Amino acid sequence: MRLFWKVFAVLWLATLLVGGSGFLVSRALQQDWLLLQFHPQLRDFSEQLIDTYEHQGSVAAQQWLETQRQKHRLRAQLYNDQGLSLLPGTLPSLPRFETSLPGQQPPARFRHGRIFQLAWNSNSADYQLTLNIPAPELFRWQRTPFALIANITLAMAMLALISLALSRYLTAPLQRLGQAAQQLAKGRFDASTLEHIGQRRDEIGDLARRFQTMGDRVQSLLDSQRQLMRDISHELRSPLARMRLGLAIGSKQELRPDDPLWQRLDKECTRLDRLIDDILTLSRLDTQDLPAEHFDLDQMVRDVVEDARFAAHGQQTLEIEGHTHATLRGWREQLSAALDNLLRNALRFSPADGVIRVRLAATGDSFRISVQDQGAGVPEAWLEQLGEPFVRLPDQPADSGHGLGLAIARRAVARHAGTLSFSSQGHGFEAVIQLDKS
Repeated sequence: MRLFWKVFAVLWLATLLVGGSGFLVSRALQQDWLLLQFHPQLRDFSEQLIDTYEHQGSVAAQQWLETQRQKHRLRAQLYNDQGLSLLPGTLPSLPRFETSLPGQQPPARFRHGRIFQLAWNSNSADYQLTLNIPAPELFRWQRTPFALIANITLAMAMLALISLALSRYLTAPLQRLGQAAQQLAKGRFDASTLEHIGQRRDEIGDLARRFQTMGDRVQSLLDSQRQLMRDISHELRSPLARMRLGLAIGSKQELRPDDPLWQRLDKECTRLDRLIDDILTLSRLDTQDLPAEHFDLDQMVRDVVEDARFAAHGQQTLEIEGHTHATLRGWREQLSAALDNLLRNALRFSPADGVIRVRLAATGDSFRISVQDQGAGVPEAWLEQLGEPFVRLPDQPADSGHGLGLAIARRAVARHAGTLSFSSQGHGFEAVIQLDKS
C-alpha cells in the first residue's frame, strides 16, 4: 500500500474512532440531553408551552398540550416554582405519575415510556415541567434518528476530506524527492524542482533543502569528473603519441645511449609522471577520508614561502607582509599545496629580478592571503576560466604545466569553505585566498 493511502487511512480511522467513541460515551452519559436535542417536537417543547401560557393564557396552553398529545403522543404538566399545578395537563392520573412530584427524581424508565423533569426560566417567572414520552416514540427516535445519521455521515465525509488533504500535503513532497533522487541517479539532477518544497518550514522542508545541497554537490562532482576524464584523455594522448613514435624510431635504428631521442623520451616520461601526480592530487581533494586538524595559518604560510625561496635559487625575491594570528581547523597539507601552486606560478611567470609579495590580513569575518607577482599578467577574458582543469593561456609555453595547479589550489581552498579569486592590473598578477572565520 502506498504511503499516501496509509497516512490517509490512519488519520481517517483515528479521527473516526475518537469521534465515534466520544459520541458513544456522551450518549451513554447524557441520553436525556441527546433525546431532547434530536427530537424535533421536544427541542422547543418547553419554550412554546410557556410562551403560549404567558401570552395567551391557561386555556390556550391546555389546548396546545392537547394538540401535542393527539399528534405526537406527548403528555405534559406545567407547575410554578412552588410545585403547584398551573394547568390540568395531559398526564394520565395513574399512581406511577402521581408519585413523580416536581422537585423529586422520577424513575429512570417506565413500561410506557420515560418521564422528564424539566426547569424553565422566562423573563417573568420560573416554571417546572413534567414530560412523558411514550415507548414507541422513544424507541423510534433513540434507535433511528434521521438527523443523527445525517450528522454522522456529514462528519465522516468532512473527516475524509480533511484526511485526504493532509495526506496529500505530507506525501506529495516525498514523491517529488523520490523523483529528484531518480534524476540524480541518472546524472541529470535539477535543483529547481525542489525549490517549492524547500520553502516549507517543517521537517520536510529541511529534508528538501539538505537533499538539494547534496544533489548540487553530487551533480557538480559528476560533471567535474566527466570533464576531467575528457581533459585527461586529451592531455595524455599527445605525450603518448610522441613516445610511441620515438619508440618506433628507436626500434628500427641502433641509437647511441646519448642520442637526443632518448632524452626526448625521458622528458616525455617526466611530463607524464607529473601529469599523473597532479591528477592524483586533484582526485584526492574530492575525498574526505582524512580527519581535519587544527594548525597555525601564519606558520603554514611561512613554511611554504621558505620552500619557495629555496626553489627560486635567489632569482626572485619573496616577501611576507602582515599576519592573521589565526588557528584553522582543516587539512594543512592541502592548503599548503594550494599556496605552493600559487607561488610556483608566480615564480614561473615573474621576471628574474622580480618581487613576489605574500600579504596576510584578518578582516571582519575572514582571513585573507594574497600572492602578487610582477609578471605580464592575464587578459581580463581569461580570469574567470583560471582554476578549471587543463586551462592554459594561448601564449603559455608548452612546458609550463598542464593547467592543474590552479585547479588543485581552488579545490583545496573550497574544501576549507573559502574562495580563490584572481585579478590582473597593469604589470602583475594577484591571486587572493579568502577563508571564512567560521
